[in-house]
Amino acid sequence: MKIIIEVILQTILAFFAILFFTRLIGKKQIAELTFYDYINGITFGSIAATLATDISQKTWQHFIGLLLFAALTFLMQYITLKNRTALKVIEGEPTVLIHKGKILEKNMRETRINMEDLLSELRLNNIFDIRDVHYAILETDGKLSVLPNADKKPLTPSDIKQPGQEEAVNSELIVDGKIIKQNIKQHGLNSKWLREQLKNNNIEKVEDVVYAAYNPIDGSLYFDLREDKLGKDKLDISDIE
Repeated sequence: MKIIIEVILQTILAFFAILFFTRLIGKKQIAELTFYDYINGITFGSIAATLATDISQKTWQHFIGLLLFAALTFLMQYITLKNRTALKVIEGEPTVLIHKGKILEKNMRETRINMEDLLSELRLNNIFDIRDVHYAILETDGKLSVLPNADKKPLTPSDIKQPGQEEAVNSELIVDGKIIKQNIKQHGLNSKWLREQLKNNNIEKVEDVVYAAYNPIDGSLYFDLREDKLGKDKLDISDIE
């Protein structure tokens, strides 16, 4: 009975301690949490759970640990508010993944994003053709912000009189240097035709292609190579030299 009472009292203490400290530290919407915020929340909850259920040690020992962790979290928040460099070190910074219809493979590798994840995020932003993307930026909370090309932005009332055109979901023909034979066959195409298209676009090897897509409406092809020569046009949104 004594143990049950201790657990009840410790749980009540942990509950109100979490309530107090989280209100003190501040709040963010779940969708806005950075990786640091996510890990921080898990650790905070783990310490509180130990405080609520562990009766092998004294309650105040766990409470001091929870208090210290909350203080350190508050300190980090204060530092990041005052120092931009510290903010970028702790929470990271946005990363450009697509620049004027070209995939930046180096940035993809650095952010551990694969092609399937990127294409999925683009579809969630109503983008089904990479050529329609002016910029795609991976935010610190893991969301993808997409800026379409000027001619692909949503229509305004003054544009309603413009004729529309049917669109189709592009079919993947090459992903990470591998030919997707099933997708080629379903459009009545073949590997020989694909290699001819590569040759016409001055692409020597299939392995040089990160992503290739076919538009079944107009028959156009999109290629993105491992080495994109963007020159001075490349956008760098980092302010750290």
